[in-house]
Amino acid sequence: MERCLVLAQQAKTKGHTAVGALIVRGQEIIAEGQEGEEALPDMMSHAENIAILKASQRLNSTTLDHCRLYTTVEPCFMCSYLIRQTQLEAVIYGTTTPAGGDSSPYPILKAQDIGPWSKTPIVTAGILQAACEALLKK
Repeated sequence: MERCLVLAQQAKTKGHTAVGALIVRGQEIIAEGQEGEEALPDMMSHAENIAILKASQRLNSTTLDHCRLYTTVEPCFMCSYLIRQTQLEAVIYGTTTPAGGDSSPYPILKAQDIGPWSKTPIVTAGILQAACEALLKK
């Protein structure tokens, strides 16, 4: 999560929302993303989406079932959809958001009744929460 905080600070320095994310397989970081990167159009350039895109490209697969996503902010609905589509095994995040896929009234990350999504990722919240929130508030 400390690396995610560095990525979030870099995004903030560039004028974007302070969000950083990375994908880990085993003990290896295989992809990183920060909010606003040009890998995707602006409206889709969330740190989580970028990290997932880079991990999929690196592994030449759209299935990331042996990977974990770390991010400073709870994944939004769009990112949560992509997490479920790519079958990430776990999501670890710092702080919540009103339109999040875990803590909102629409917990896409936990839903067990949506079409082909049978297995839900393990979700862990509140990791370095104070540091993640502080970056968003500065």
